[in-house]
Amino acid sequence: MSRLLLACLGLIWVSAVSAQDVLLRASVDRATVRENESLTYILRAEGQSRDRPDFASLAADFDILETRSSMSVQMAGGQTTTVTEWLMQLMPRGPGNFTLPPVALAGALSNPVDVEVLPALAGDAPADIFLEVEVTPETAYAQAEVIFTVRLFRGVNTGRSSLSEPEVAGGEAIIERLADDREFQVVRDGRPFATLERRYAIFPQSAGLLTIQPVTLDAVVITSSGFRGVQVFSSEALELEVLDPVPPPPEWSGAAWLPARTLALTERWSADGEPMTAGIPQTRTLIIEAEGVQDSQLPELAILPADGIRQYPDQPELTREVTQRGLQARRTERYAVIAQAEGRPTLPGVVLPWFDVTEGAWKAASLPPHDLEILPSAEQPAVQAVVDPSATPADATETPSAGIWQAVSAGLLVAWLATLGLWWQSRRPAQEPVASTEQSTPRRASNRRLLRQLRAACQANDASRAHALLLEWGALRLPGAEPSSLGEMAQRLPDGFAEAVEGLERSLYGPDQGSWNGAALAAELAQIDSVSRSADQREDTLLPLYR
Repeated sequence: MSRLLLACLGLIWVSAVSAQDVLLRASVDRATVRENESLTYILRAEGQSRDRPDFASLAADFDILETRSSMSVQMAGGQTTTVTEWLMQLMPRGPGNFTLPPVALAGALSNPVDVEVLPALAGDAPADIFLEVEVTPETAYAQAEVIFTVRLFRGVNTGRSSLSEPEVAGGEAIIERLADDREFQVVRDGRPFATLERRYAIFPQSAGLLTIQPVTLDAVVITSSGFRGVQVFSSEALELEVLDPVPPPPEWSGAAWLPARTLALTERWSADGEPMTAGIPQTRTLIIEAEGVQDSQLPELAILPADGIRQYPDQPELTREVTQRGLQARRTERYAVIAQAEGRPTLPGVVLPWFDVTEGAWKAASLPPHDLEILPSAEQPAVQAVVDPSATPADATETPSAGIWQAVSAGLLVAWLATLGLWWQSRRPAQEPVASTEQSTPRRASNRRLLRQLRAACQANDASRAHALLLEWGALRLPGAEPSSLGEMAQRLPDGFAEAVEGLERSLYGPDQGSWNGAALAAELAQIDSVSRSADQREDTLLPLYR
């Protein structure tokens, strides 16, 4: 008796677990069809169950033409999940708006799915094979996306076949194929047709009347009598009216022409909600996401300067997703933001004007001004009096290891710095006064602080922090305009130093992104540190180089 009771309890428990563990999700491949076109209903079950779904509720307004299923096992996070999919071909019995009701499996219910069924198109009796094309919308703006759809209907079997790509006449256009082909059944005059649907995104480049040339199909046709022969089938040509770009309103004068269906602008911070510390960088990420545009159309954001804040841009990332609805583009811009002193500065807001092709009006995506809280740096540079040439620097314990090659390297670096200094001095106006030793002392202290922080970042293999500090050091020590990127900075450095900087840039933006070893850059910085201290003590002709 006790064994029977335990067995019953076990069955009840297994049933309860299976009902809780099974997750059902329903969808259709096309939410809008005509009454003589089929659609595919997809039921996805995550979790294991020996039961079979009850599809009887789907037969109220649709005929079930075909049902097939597949099973797979997926692993994620060390857990194994059984996934089962049922695909059903449904043919609507008439036009109207319908809701496919939830389907039950092991005590779980799927979501309902809405379907719109349009009336069938009237026409002559269809041929065995024919093509239909359409363009949406029929009137578009220059450089805006239009969707060109090709449907191939086959009432007989075909052998080898080839469907041509669309071409245009009367102007230039960028044409791109969208996602995968879709296959379904259509009934015309009581006759079933296997249907293939293919979509393209077309971006007309200038205003005027654009003609989309006929699409052709070359196919080996197999009739009921077994006859085989190559036949050519063509669609009709379509005309597309392309409008001129609409000038922006006065408040956005000069804005780039950016036609899109939707556009959004978002912002993220590496330490969102936390105060910044002077001298320590944070990463600010700005993201543009738009539908109906190519990624190359998304412009660079206009970032306004802020007092006491330095913003160093990284290389932007451009990505896109190809869907049946069209192209979805994304531009990601990252900035290393460094505060120079404690306080409460404000980063100005960001505004990106764009043209809504759906409403035919200019709009703007914007981010509000961002208030920052800056804490004082834990390491304040000490401002000293004039350095006694006979005195030993406080951090002079860090010296390059002995050896002939170190001496040669240091000599070459000194020669390079001297040459660059003389060249820079020759370019400066004769009346410009040379800064005094007293004025250079805080600058040397800032240089040493940056070098210490840079070497610490290299020893920790912290690529992001090394990138930000290296740009700040370059702005302080290199002549000319402040370097805006590591690539620009590398062009102004000697070979060994440049190679180390380029290696850092490749680890951040190149194809071999990932872990970075800062040993090479740390070695170059050690030589720079040694030469800089010698120059600071001598106060010789190298001093104007860094101003």
